[in-house]
Amino acid sequence: MKKIIALLISFMLCALSAYAAGGAQVKASILRYEPAPAEQGNTADVWVQLTNSGTSANKVAVKFVPEYPFSLPEEAQGEFDLGTIAATESKVQKFSVFVNPNAPNGDRNIKFQYKFGGGQWTQLETPVTIQTQNAGLIVDEYTAAPSQIIPGQTSSVELKLRNVGKIAVKNVDVSIDLADGKFSTIGSGAKKRIEHIPAGKTELVTFTLASDTSTEVKVYAIPVTLSYQDERNKQMDETAKISLVVNAKPELSLTVDSTTFDKKTLPGTVSLKIVNKGVANLKYVTVRLVQTSQYELLSPSNEAYVGNLDSDDFETVDFTIKPLVEKPRLNLQIEFKDTYNLDFSQQYDLPLRIITAKDLGKTKTPWSTILFAALASAVVIYWLLNRKKKR
Repeated sequence: MKKIIALLISFMLCALSAYAAGGAQVKASILRYEPAPAEQGNTADVWVQLTNSGTSANKVAVKFVPEYPFSLPEEAQGEFDLGTIAATESKVQKFSVFVNPNAPNGDRNIKFQYKFGGGQWTQLETPVTIQTQNAGLIVDEYTAAPSQIIPGQTSSVELKLRNVGKIAVKNVDVSIDLADGKFSTIGSGAKKRIEHIPAGKTELVTFTLASDTSTEVKVYAIPVTLSYQDERNKQMDETAKISLVVNAKPELSLTVDSTTFDKKTLPGTVSLKIVNKGVANLKYVTVRLVQTSQYELLSPSNEAYVGNLDSDDFETVDFTIKPLVEKPRLNLQIEFKDTYNLDFSQQYDLPLRIITAKDLGKTKTPWSTILFAALASAVVIYWLLNRKKKR
């Protein structure tokens, strides 16, 4: 009997010893995360559940392990002490984590560590689905060839479209608004379609545009509309603007309009005509007559300010000079700015043909001749009157 009792006691002690050896059994798992899927550039809340399937567990702790594409937001807590978890009970801890904006779509592992009873850290690694909720399409770059469009000529405009979202887009319609009538398309309409643009990829669209001959020299803002669908067939529309520069080379003509000289060697006035023969309006036009050995400048200044000179318009300026040679040539310089405030300077070497009244056959009667004729007439009249009285 005593042997049986001793055997039972020994068996019970072994059982208790075995139960004690098993102790606390804590396991961690991801209960859920929101939003699901997580989105790049935003914060996601992750709930970690710790379940104890053994005896009571104390000093239970859990922490987040930062690793791309997941990180800890500023001022967020990354480690928690959960105290004691009773046998067969669970505790849940929420973490806030940030998803890197450049993370690709797909499943990426998020990592946590946990421990209990003063033991070593155990790692929990679970996949989290990352997927952007919105597509994004932009005009990344555009070029025009030539970069400055001459009125009446054509230009090739190339648009580079970039899918900045994390999901592909499809049925992309690219439209340019030419409602003002200054430009028109050549060889195609004002709308083109791209069937598919994967995430992060680019596509090129080219339009050939012709400018009207009456197109004013300036910068034109052309609206561009992007209409497309994402992978979930959600319709999206984006608008952008591109700038087209219309410009033309300045064309100035400078001629001698008229002269006023009594003699070829005496001082006289030279009138110069400046004509804007180009399509661009010019600003701050200044005419400068440079002194040379062929003439002496008698005007108060060697500069004449014209100001603005519109396309197909002209102005005149006058200079007083004294010719020092029989056929002088005028050394002239014109300075101005174009529509875009670029500086220009042009040199002119004009032959000066001095035309006098004598050259035109319009000689003047000297005052002495006029006076003699008047006196002679007076004498004749006086003689005729006296003769009449005597009769």
